[in-house]
Amino acid sequence: MRSTPAERIAPTLMLGEARLRALRPSDAAALLDYLGDARVTARTSFPEVTPALADAMIERARRRWAAGEPGRWGLSLQADDRVVGTCGFNDFSRDHRVAELAYDLSVAHWGSGLMTRAAGAAVRWVFEHGEVDRVQAYVRVDNTPSVRLLERLGFTCEGRLRGFRLCRGLRHDFHVFGLLRSEWSPGSSAGTGAP
Repeated sequence: MRSTPAERIAPTLMLGEARLRALRPSDAAALLDYLGDARVTARTSFPEVTPALADAMIERARRRWAAGEPGRWGLSLQADDRVVGTCGFNDFSRDHRVAELAYDLSVAHWGSGLMTRAAGAAVRWVFEHGEVDRVQAYVRVDNTPSVRLLERLGFTCEGRLRGFRLCRGLRHDFHVFGLLRSEWSPGSSAGTGAP
């Protein structure tokens, strides 16, 4: 995954009518628009969504890719290139060869299979191009749609972390899910990005 500085931007991954692409400063308004819907962040550990948070998300993703580490992509529709979600990796440990998958999606696209395809493409990319042997995800125990998405991609629920994260002032339990490179195959849902 290490490359020359000129190559250190998020690669574009095509998903049919959508794509995963590098986040740009001009995406801040779109992030604010869909993340401002309380339904999107209700079962997550997102803090209050502000313009500063949107800017910080974009900058963090850009810094991670520039450092040669997997980061988050913007999920945009081909028709207008407007970001309707993000998907990718919050944390990465080169020493332990582990990446943490995270994603969010505009309510208008819930139930469409779009995030399943995006997360599957991200997992495929990191196993094929990254220095990663394990992808993990933390999901609030009451976030059933996210649990189902990870199960469709072949992740295993490895346990419940009690009081793991503070979510808008309240402690919540989270599941930890994991997928090992040795369990993954290019023909799986995670390999194809199938809905």
